[in-house]
Amino acid sequence: MEFSCKLFIFVLLLPIIARCSADSIFQECSNNITVGTNNLLQENINHAFFGLIARTTLYGFATSSYGIGQDIIYGLTRCRGDISRETCSSCILEAADKIRTICPFSAEARIWYEFCFIHYDSKNFLGQSDTSYTNSWSSSPITTDPTDFNQAVEGLMGEVKVAAATRDDKFGRGERNVLKSNMTIYGMAQCTRDLQESACSQCLEKASETIFGTCKSRLGCYVINTSCVMRYEIHDFLVGPTAPSPIAYAPTSP
Repeated sequence: MEFSCKLFIFVLLLPIIARCSADSIFQECSNNITVGTNNLLQENINHAFFGLIARTTLYGFATSSYGIGQDIIYGLTRCRGDISRETCSSCILEAADKIRTICPFSAEARIWYEFCFIHYDSKNFLGQSDTSYTNSWSSSPITTDPTDFNQAVEGLMGEVKVAAATRDDKFGRGERNVLKSNMTIYGMAQCTRDLQESACSQCLEKASETIFGTCKSRLGCYVINTSCVMRYEIHDFLVGPTAPSPIAYAPTSP
């Protein structure tokens, strides 16, 4: 396994992700192909990428399969739901180039960027919720008002989780004000679009365990796995269309 952006950067402060957004966050190569004995499988991987890249640029998501029998390859791509086609295209091209460079003899590989994701495998994974390779990063600072802050995070992430599971584009975003702390929390959740509502909810529920466990009281948290991602920050990391009007969160009266 290889981290292109040094881990300590994420641990110290999540906003720094933007500075290395042109580089991958995490990648995994597995199920190695014996060099020289299965050129057909490697060719099928390359063919699958051609279709994936073209359709992802248009729709922000694509699935593909290429080959027959034991040499078939299944592929999936997604871009974050709030970015432009141009940003999506740039990210997918970079990700496709890098994953074939660092995993040249792998029949299964995944690569995550801030704005996009690619997964291919010789086994059919499409339509299945996969929470393998879960990773998370949280900011070092901890809120000084944990009760109200954590309640606001829980409410916001619950909303974006439902939106992601029920929307066709499988992307939910939102923001919430914590009035007592004069703070706004921004959040997003996304599943790959091959998942049905129940499978997306299952994946996001697993990610929520980290959000409300390991990241509790942290001012920012980013959770990734194979089928979904969740993130919240106290700075506006979302792009594209303006988020819905903030929901004012008033502390519960004693």
